Amino acid sequence: MNKYLFYGLLTILLNSSCSIKSVVTLEENNSDSSVSKEEKKTIQPIKISPVLVGNNVWFSNPTNEVWKLTAQSGVTSIRIGGHSYDKKLPSKVELLAWVKNIQAMGAEPIMQVSQYAPASDAADLVKYFNIDLASGKAIKYWNIGNEPWLQNGKPESSIVGSMVETYFKPCSAAMKLVDPAIKIYGPDECYYMDEAMNDLFGGKNDISGKIPGKEYYYCDGISWHRYPQDTSINLAYEGIEDFKSSILKCKARVDFVNALHNRNGDDAIGWAIGEYNGKGGEQVHTWENGQMFGGVLNLCMEYGATYGATWSMFENEGNRKGTDFSSIDGSNMIPRPSYRHMQMIAKNFKGFYAKGKSSLSDIITFGSVDGSTISVMIMNRADKATAFTLHLNNTAEQSNSSVHLNIDAHSPIIYTDTIGPLATYTYVFKDNKIVKTVYTNQHFINEKSPDEAKL
Repeated sequence: MNKYLFYGLLTILLNSSCSIKSVVTLEENNSDSSVSKEEKKTIQPIKISPVLVGNNVWFSNPTNEVWKLTAQSGVTSIRIGGHSYDKKLPSKVELLAWVKNIQAMGAEPIMQVSQYAPASDAADLVKYFNIDLASGKAIKYWNIGNEPWLQNGKPESSIVGSMVETYFKPCSAAMKLVDPAIKIYGPDECYYMDEAMNDLFGGKNDISGKIPGKEYYYCDGISWHRYPQDTSINLAYEGIEDFKSSILKCKARVDFVNALHNRNGDDAIGWAIGEYNGKGGEQVHTWENGQMFGGVLNLCMEYGATYGATWSMFENEGNRKGTDFSSIDGSNMIPRPSYRHMQMIAKNFKGFYAKGKSSLSDIITFGSVDGSTISVMIMNRADKATAFTLHLNNTAEQSNSSVHLNIDAHSPIIYTDTIGPLATYTYVFKDNKIVKTVYTNQHFINEKSPDEAKL
């Protein structure tokens, strides 16, 4: 029996931290009509990657405060990469310090090597971290190069595949000769470039096949970056759709390559976003950018990404201008909405993805199931409070006055509440208890942390 079931019917009236009345209804249902046999048969569980929620270390050495705040965000991966690393890689001493900091917070480092340096340099770095075990633990994920199209003067997309293949294959072969167990993702272009990606993954410049004479592959994942460039859009709406179009194309390419090369299990090629954010400081320091982060990570979970790493932890003094892509605002070192949405997902969403559905387009909802724990995020993108009824199953929409939400968690729980305007709420259902987190645009404006309540 589901741990949430009681004998009979139990209705609990709850008061949230915002003094909004909520009702939770948990019913015993021996026939389990709310979760049909047909529904159970069609379940295709998607495992949430343990390194999904990521960030990037900017070239200047972060302060202890930045490292501490980054650890508190709960990120599970941190990429050491970017344009500057292609031109001049930090010393091994500095890299080692960063890797130790990353591993100490329980996150996975993603190490980039240069597209310009000799392949032997990349192999030497793999040896340093994975054979000599400089930090005490091998690094699993690696990148080769960063945004090659942009760095090489924006050439015609028809020649990008050849350009990448030229440096990627010898570098990968040298690195994997040292440690065949590593996973190399690339090419980390500045956006998902259709023609180049088609050429590189199953096309004329294919880097997704096996290294000759070996049982392992040149590339293990398609990785790319994205910063929506249109400053007139609302990132919480059109920004999310911008990412979705690229993610769908990427996932289709991943499926094509896996079928082409018969790659499955641990050998299956994956995908990741190596960098993402708003266009610049003015867009980054906004509420809607935070909700875009929630939407992007939802899509990453739904379509099985290995990691989605924002750019970046802290840079340009967090001054809200130009190249300030920081997760932390510089004025008072206060986490931004982007940080808070990453934090809520990193700390609560584990196990298997549970797809969500909303009867109101302004609201996005999704969840996860991890054993007896069900986590749900609800994002209200409109400047208007909305009452809702949440079903933790695929029950058909009811004809009542509230918005109908579904999370495909195969549970009979029904929960009603009201979400405030421009707000993101998370609910964690476990052992007949609920932990509710409330974060709103007003929290952001007033530089307040999210409110958490045990119901």
